Formats: sequence, structure tokens, C-alpha cells
Amino acid sequence: MTQIERRNGYLYVEFTEEYKLEKFISISREALTICKQKNHNKILVNILNMPGTLSPMQRFEAGVRGAQMFHSQFKIAVVFRKEEITRFAENVGINRGLNGRIFSDLDRALEWLEVEG
Repeated sequence: MTQIERRNGYLYVEFTEEYKLEKFISISREALTICKQKNHNKILVNILNMPGTLSPMQRFEAGVRGAQMFHSQFKIAVVFRKEEITRFAENVGINRGLNGRIFSDLDRALEWLEVEG
């Protein structure tokens, strides 16, 4: 299931399904459309409850696609389970111009985005 909602100065996206590239792209496009319509440039992506793990190739794809869609025009914080964080997707995205970071703590992600939950 996916939840997308506008919050105080940012777009909140929660994804609780198993990762699939096609779904990732679809949700990203939807979030991008909403951000452009509502003039948001900050996005918080909560994948704490996404089941399973991501392979290195899936992490690479997520970083590349995220950078292609959002570039540096948006500030994106991703919240994921601490034991799953490798920083590979983050590094791939940043190396391609994405302004994004991954966190294991929701409050730290909100602080980095400079918004209130």
C-alpha cells in the first residue's frame, strides 16, 4: 500500500509493499506531479514497513531513477530500517545530482528537511 499526502511544507510518501521497480517509478511520478502542482520541493519517503530487503541492483536502480526524476530541484529524505541501510542508493543518487539522504530515524529526516512533522 502507498500513502501520499501533503504535510506542513513537504510531501509525505509511505510505501509498505515489496519493492518493484515499476511501482517505484509510478509512485515517484505521482509524487513529482503533486510536488509541481502544489509547489513543494521537499519529500519524505517512509519505507520503514516495506517488507524484505533490496538487492544491490535494486538499490542502484532506485538511486539512478530517483536522480533522473528529481535532480537537485527537490530535497528528499528516505527513512528505512537501520539494519538495511548501506548508503549505496544514496551515493548513486548523489553522484548523479540527487539532493537526498537516507535515515533510520524519522525525526532526524524531518530535521534535515527543515520541516516539522
